[in-house]
Amino acid sequence: MKKNLLLLMLGGWLCVVHGYAQNRTVTGKVTAASDGTPLPGVNVLLKGASTGSSTNADGTFQIQVPNAATLVFSFIGYSSKEIAVGNQTTINVSLTDDIKQLTEVVVTAVGIERSNKTLGYSVERLSADKLVQKSEPDVLKAMQGKIPG
Repeated sequence: MKKNLLLLMLGGWLCVVHGYAQNRTVTGKVTAASDGTPLPGVNVLLKGASTGSSTNADGTFQIQVPNAATLVFSFIGYSSKEIAVGNQTTINVSLTDDIKQLTEVVVTAVGIERSNKTLGYSVERLSADKLVQKSEPDVLKAMQGKIPG
């Protein structure tokens, strides 16, 4: 009798542990809050873990998550957003714009960046307006004749 009761309790405990350890698939779509367009390449990470995914060209994603998980959505130019998964299997997210002013940086050699003021030599400057003036689809060809080298 005691053995049966012990086995029954052990079996119940294993079922509870097995239920908590299961992963499930969460899918969804990430769009821009400003116009509702899908955002491809958004990082979808499981908070506190190295598990992650990214959205495809349609802005959709699929990721395996454990119970009580939190997903972190991040993309360049947009504010990051954390969402607790809970019992949801489909999560649709809208990211808001987070455009910040970038300072001027000059790349002097392979990966070495300096401020324009700290250089002891002349630096050529090319604004985006000059590139747009020439209706060339290739950026390198648009820069041809506008900067040395």
